[in-house]
Amino acid sequence: MSEIQPTTAHPCVATTAAVARYLLAIHEIARDGSRVTYANLARRIGVSTPSAHEMVGRLSELGLVTRDPLALTQDGTSAALVLSGRERAARRLAGDVLGLDDEAADAEAHVLAATLSPLLGRRLTDWAHKQDAAGGAA
Repeated sequence: MSEIQPTTAHPCVATTAAVARYLLAIHEIARDGSRVTYANLARRIGVSTPSAHEMVGRLSELGLVTRDPLALTQDGTSAALVLSGRERAARRLAGDVLGLDDEAADAEAHVLAATLSPLLGRRLTDWAHKQDAAGGAA
C-alpha cells in the first residue's frame, strides 16, 4: 500500500500498517489522558524506545507528529480519526457479522483498519453507519 503524503486534504486514506499503528497509539494515549512519551508509545506498540524514536522521526517528516511535545499534528489527528473509524467498523464486522469473540474481533479489527484500501475503508465505515442507523441489525 502506498505511503501517505503530508498535508493532503485526506491524510491516511492509504498508509502503511506501521504508520497506522503509531498514529492510532499516539491518538489512544492522548485520548486516555496520558502524556505521550517515547517510552509509553514504545510500550503501547511493543517496540524498543529507539525504534519509537526512529518512527516518530519519519512521522515528523511526513508532517503527522510534532516531537516536542510528542503529539499529533492536525493532519496526524485527521489520519488517526479515519483509522479509528475504520477500526470501529471492522470490529463490528468481525464481531457482529463474522461472530468472532471480543478479543479476536479487536485484534482483527486493528490489523484490518491499517491495511484497508481507501475505497474499502470508506465502504466499511459507510456500512457501519448504516447498521447504526438501522438499529444495529447486521
